[in-house]
Amino acid sequence: MASTKPDGISDRERALGAMKDRRDGKTWAEVADAWGYQDKSTACRAVRRVLERVEGETADDYREVIAARYEALWAKSWEAINTAEAKGQLVGKSQLVASARGVLDSLAKLQGLQASTKSEVTVVTRTAIDSEIEALFGKAGISSGEETTNPQENS
Repeated sequence: MASTKPDGISDRERALGAMKDRRDGKTWAEVADAWGYQDKSTACRAVRRVLERVEGETADDYREVIAARYEALWAKSWEAINTAEAKGQLVGKSQLVASARGVLDSLAKLQGLQASTKSEVTVVTRTAIDSEIEALFGKAGISSGEETTNPQENS
């Protein structure tokens, strides 16, 4: 059983709270102060331990943390774009849009939504090509040239 702090919060609950604060954009120093850790590296280790536990808090949970950060960043970017547009500040708007797009691209990549497209390749052998050409020549009434003789034989 996890030891508890004097305020009645277990180490696990404290680490989960620290993880949520970090997800919400607080620095490690702010997280350490808010949750009573000795320093920022101790807070970081506590969050890392929570994420590494076999209880399902592995890479998927960390992805959720990063996704939440991207979503918060997207919301702020969208707000900045709308504010700039409302104030008629068109200078810099393209940079804001590019930043917002970068956030969305990163989020899509994180979630595996930018998977490469499936490509189908058909290998056609020389005989298949030759057959198709012969059929086209036949429809056009043109000799395919297979019945030509070697010019050296006629000499």
